[in-house]
Amino acid sequence: MTKEKSQIDKFREASREFKIDQSDATFEAVVQKIAKAKKLTPEQIKEFVRREREETKR
Repeated sequence: MTKEKSQIDKFREASREFKIDQSDATFEAVVQKIAKAKKLTPEQIKEFVRREREETKR
């Protein structure tokens, strides 16, 4: 039986993988940013993804 990793452990693992800041403060800041983000409609999400794809092609 595998013990599930906590959210902070997953964050730290991903941070190490991408060599970015691993502090608890950074984790909390990201969580707060996500929690306070406005909710997008499916159409807005599609438009956002389309624009992101166009930018990465450049």
